[in-house]
Amino acid sequence: MKKLIKIKFVDFNEGATAVKVLLQHLQEHYEVELSDSPDWLFYSVFGQEHLAYNDCVKIFFTGENQAPDFNLCDYAIGFEHLQFGDRYMRLPLWMIYPDDVQQMQAKHTGPDISAKTDFCSFVYSNSNAAPARQQFYDALSAYKHINSGGKYLNNVGGPVKDKLSFQLKHKFAIAFENTSHCGYTTEKLVQAFAAQTVPIYWGDPAIADTFDSGAFINCIDFPDWEAVVSRVREIDQNDNLWLQMLRTPALRDPEVVTKTIQQLDDFLQHIFNQEPSAAKRYSRDYWAVKQLRIRLREKRAYERSLFGIAHNFFNKHIYPSARRHPRAWALTQRLMQALKV
Repeated sequence: MKKLIKIKFVDFNEGATAVKVLLQHLQEHYEVELSDSPDWLFYSVFGQEHLAYNDCVKIFFTGENQAPDFNLCDYAIGFEHLQFGDRYMRLPLWMIYPDDVQQMQAKHTGPDISAKTDFCSFVYSNSNAAPARQQFYDALSAYKHINSGGKYLNNVGGPVKDKLSFQLKHKFAIAFENTSHCGYTTEKLVQAFAAQTVPIYWGDPAIADTFDSGAFINCIDFPDWEAVVSRVREIDQNDNLWLQMLRTPALRDPEVVTKTIQQLDDFLQHIFNQEPSAAKRYSRDYWAVKQLRIRLREKRAYERSLFGIAHNFFNKHIYPSARRHPRAWALTQRLMQALKV
């Protein structure tokens, strides 16, 4: 008989891939009950509901550029290169997209260049990323037209429904992270590989430790955008060079994903094979309680302020609807920039 575990997920984005992956791993070994009175709490960065839970075992998960606070969580799963006893595991976000990973690992068996009818794709909806993304978009656009299929800078008549199908038509894909931080690697590069393109990547300074630099253009290797564009132009005008990059396997270690997912399974079992009382790691004593009370007071003060009330209304009623309508989304993005939301 499987051990019963009562868990809850809070502060994740709606439909988060991470929730599905974590549940899948847990259900292989345990009888999982989703409960409002959990013994185990998974939380992420999209809210502060987790502050209301201090008695259960707390496990932080992030795919965003935010490090764990071990004063508030017992365990954490993130992208930082760090060690902290049995409390932390590194799991870059891109590894929890199995379909994209599988297609990436087969990309070097990809199509002839004649299948590529367009130059370069750009698929983004977030206008609040680091300026590098638009700076490079503008610089490369001076060389050749770029097809922008997201809600941000869209020029193909509206957001595309299938990112992979859209990218498959292109020789190159702009794969820029929202921010640059060592270890922070999301699905963007992997999806560009999966579409059998030569990705143009900016983000994780240590990306070449995991991915073969012969398979993509790493912007960190160049002194400025002009030099990156020059390299893109060189590859674009040399079919043999483009094919050589396409035929280069993406990963330096083809087993890295299998090994890391097994580590995730082991990490979760180590946590959940304990009783909740024995699994707790962060202090629930005086100093921890004091800090928690401070954060709860700040949270309540913010929620009661005019800005907090407006922000809550915006998140619940305007933001979700605007994301479904390109023009409304463009206006919403400008409003978010103006208000620094």
